[in-house]
Amino acid sequence: MFNALLLLSITEEAMNTMKAVVLRDVKTYSIETVKVPQIGANEVLIKAKNCGICGTDVSMYLGKYLPVKPVIPGHEVSGEVVEVGQQVRTIKVGDRVTVDENVSCGTCYFCKHQQKLFCPDLYQIGIHSDGGFAEYFKAPETNVFRLPDDMSYEYAPFTETLACVTRAVDRAGIVTGDRVAVIGDGPIGLSCMQMAKIEGASQVIGLGITDYRLEKALEIGADLVIDSSKRDPIRAVRDATNNIGPDAVIEAVGTSATYLQALEMVRRGGKVAVMGVPPATSKMEIEPFGQIFNKELTLHASFAGTYDTWIRAISLISSGRFKVGPLISHRMSLYKVPEGVRMMMERTNGAIKILVSPQ
Repeated sequence: MFNALLLLSITEEAMNTMKAVVLRDVKTYSIETVKVPQIGANEVLIKAKNCGICGTDVSMYLGKYLPVKPVIPGHEVSGEVVEVGQQVRTIKVGDRVTVDENVSCGTCYFCKHQQKLFCPDLYQIGIHSDGGFAEYFKAPETNVFRLPDDMSYEYAPFTETLACVTRAVDRAGIVTGDRVAVIGDGPIGLSCMQMAKIEGASQVIGLGITDYRLEKALEIGADLVIDSSKRDPIRAVRDATNNIGPDAVIEAVGTSATYLQALEMVRRGGKVAVMGVPPATSKMEIEPFGQIFNKELTLHASFAGTYDTWIRAISLISSGRFKVGPLISHRMSLYKVPEGVRMMMERTNGAIKILVSPQ
């Protein structure tokens, strides 16, 4: 009897644990056995199917983007709901879902003004709380989106990327016939190029520094690409737009140099949207008269998606209007996450979007 009870206890303990990638410190990952998250009344437990490796994960690994540590990263996720809290009404066990990582209080001044990204209590799943580089993760019901039947678990993690991109493209004010320059050849920049084309841009100019990514840009919608490491990007874009400049510029890198390029590159009366994440302590020197005032420049910033852009991103992907397939370069297990992060950081092996399958 004693042995049977001990075996039962060990079995129950094993059922309540899972494998996860834990960021312990700067440049320090470990694959650990941890407890399966316990959900609250308004939360759901999700069995992770796929999770994308994002530039933010690279920044967290390098210590540039400050998460809570230790933490299980991963915020571009898809999965199956396996448990729901007592007060959950719109999500049920068995639902196929993706999750908006930005969790707000829902009741403060900003939340009531439909500006949840400014909520003083905002936290991000996979950054400030445990995320999707694990067999299971949890999320509030309010942040969970059911997937259409024709949307795969593999494509669903890209909803987070596209929700951010859709908001930035909105803020860039692109209209049919605009000439658009996108600075950045990572997954975000490449997605901006594709979205600009969907929005009706007559010319999309992609700027980057990596050959294979610039080739991918031409494949997914860019009309012209410029290697900024080999040519003066401002002069090259001016040459491509009859010395006028593009109607809109989207910055998707996150450095002071590329922010300044966007201001200088855009035509007079043009629009700039910045969405690349700069280091918190970085500074830049601008010439307000020539770069902003005398241009009558429209400048917007966008750092994440919102509920409405999540809904639109799901529709764009599930309809096939936005092409995810060409942007997925690798698939790997949890045990390969450290290698995948290094590939993204060093831009090796043709890495663009790497999907992790915890199962």
